[in-house]
Amino acid sequence: MTIDTLVADIERQIGEYLTDCPEATFSLGLTVRGQRVLRGFRTPGAELAPVPEPDSIYEIGSISKTFSNTVLAVLEDQGRLSIDDPIGKHLPFLNLAPDVAAITLKQLATHSSGLVSTGDIHLYYQQTELRGELPPFGTYTHYLRYRKEDLYSDLETAKFAHPAGTGFLYSVMGMGTLGHICELVGGKPYEQLLRELVLEPLGLTDTFYTITLDQLQRMQVAFDAEGQPLPNWYHDVMMSQGGLRSTANDLLGFAEAQIRATTENEDTVLARAMRRTRQPYFSAHYEDGPDFPIIGSNWKGQVVQGLAWRGFTDRPASWWHSGTTLFYHSGLAIDTEARTGLVMLTTNRRTMTVISQLNELFLTWFERACLLPES
Repeated sequence: MTIDTLVADIERQIGEYLTDCPEATFSLGLTVRGQRVLRGFRTPGAELAPVPEPDSIYEIGSISKTFSNTVLAVLEDQGRLSIDDPIGKHLPFLNLAPDVAAITLKQLATHSSGLVSTGDIHLYYQQTELRGELPPFGTYTHYLRYRKEDLYSDLETAKFAHPAGTGFLYSVMGMGTLGHICELVGGKPYEQLLRELVLEPLGLTDTFYTITLDQLQRMQVAFDAEGQPLPNWYHDVMMSQGGLRSTANDLLGFAEAQIRATTENEDTVLARAMRRTRQPYFSAHYEDGPDFPIIGSNWKGQVVQGLAWRGFTDRPASWWHSGTTLFYHSGLAIDTEARTGLVMLTTNRRTMTVISQLNELFLTWFERACLLPES
């Protein structure tokens, strides 16, 4: 199998997927041993959604977590914190219960803190929106309405699904807390910290939250079934766990930097930090369900957890993360041994079942890409 054969197969499958998605787009990025392939697609017969370019911008959702954990690892390498620090050390001004204060940054970073996914105040904002108690588009504002004072209150009344360190539970609140602690330690707003520590050194100019006019013009708009444009998601204190936007070009650049950090054993703060995020901290048995609904049927079972990144017990060089917002879905996967990275960015998000199927398709493409022979 050649890279051209693989890309042709992927293009065909993307075309089949888009057939049932009105006014949708799909951006694909593949890097194999330094050779890049970038492709853009839209629904056949689409009238509003333009064919995406390599620098078209999408919401990337929870792929943001891989960036925030890189910030965490940089701060640790600089000696400004330890991932074994309890969160109480960095939030001494809060009235935290002892078991909450004892949660470590590593437990937040690996979804093993035991904290429920969403705090009570955040959940209240979501429920009031669902009841229609806000103006138009109010359903899409709960992340923006949720401020650091709300996070503090939720942490002071935090609930555990299980004791810290005893299992896996995907926690939005946990990852949001992690990003906020990073900005407290760094002494700068999270986005500025991210830009200075990670994005600028890697030359990633189109990964961001605060949008410029030029970037706004390149934003890939999502449309509903009636062809109406849909709003973007906006964040405040929880931005670090799911609020970034990016392009296929930038995410491929991030993937290639991860690969170089390992294959060339680069000895810089950032390279060491990227390797740190891809260390296995524990393994867990993941199944589809309310806590982890995004691994397809062929990928259930034993997987390993890094700092945000997820890996597979039988493929130690492979790591991935997906991202979902209201109207966007994304995937990023790397294999440092095969020197391969894969990116997908889509609009017109559908049901969680379809997302699971799309992730399974994405991981199958990734596995095939990792098996491509040396040319």
